[in-house]
Amino acid sequence: MNKNFFIGILAAGKGTRMKSDIPKVLHTLGNKAIIDYVLETAYKLNPEKIFTVVGFKKELVINHINNPNIEYIEQKEQLGTGHAVLQLSNKLYDKNGHLLILYGDVPNIKYSTLLPMVNEHIKHNTDATMITAIVENPTGYGRIIRDQSGNLIKIIEEKDCNASEKTIQEMNPGIYIFKISELFKNLEKVKSNNESKEYYLTDVIELINNNGIVKTKKIDDPKEIMGINTIKQLESFEE
Repeated sequence: MNKNFFIGILAAGKGTRMKSDIPKVLHTLGNKAIIDYVLETAYKLNPEKIFTVVGFKKELVINHINNPNIEYIEQKEQLGTGHAVLQLSNKLYDKNGHLLILYGDVPNIKYSTLLPMVNEHIKHNTDATMITAIVENPTGYGRIIRDQSGNLIKIIEEKDCNASEKTIQEMNPGIYIFKISELFKNLEKVKSNNESKEYYLTDVIELINNNGIVKTKKIDDPKEIMGINTIKQLESFEE
């Protein structure tokens, strides 16, 4: 067990674009539910604790996972990724350590990709480390905004991008590891004054970056960080 290292898996969403009455993370990929792939990777990383944020038909998700060592936190309203992670604050606020954020609908993320990032982040006690990816068509994802020297400035969600920002191909898949003290201190400052009226976890990156250190890791294979939002996408993962 890696003491003071925690994982939060976000799995509260209904997945309205799936046009289904079952939670998105319980749809089957291969012979397993989508979330099973994420859990297998999380177990390999051997954290002190895994938290799963549940919401829509939470009992189905909890009963499916059926692991007494996982703690389930309910997100009663789905108000964005920042709001989802904020639900973990009561459990982690006073902890020293680091929290890795994963998603129940991103099944291809690999242990071999996450382990070096986690190890380096913890070794250097970095404030935040995030994965980025260069993709030909980043539609639907937030864009990475850098200065002329290539340093990270912030992330802008696609709905809030202007025409120029939408042409940026470096995108944010939303996989981060945070120093816990920095995460919750800054998450409390996040506002929902955006197009979706949601609390974006991406805003925390900008806040931390203003006063601390945020490192980025470009992933070699963008397929690892693609989420499943529709039945058509699910079928493409089966191919």
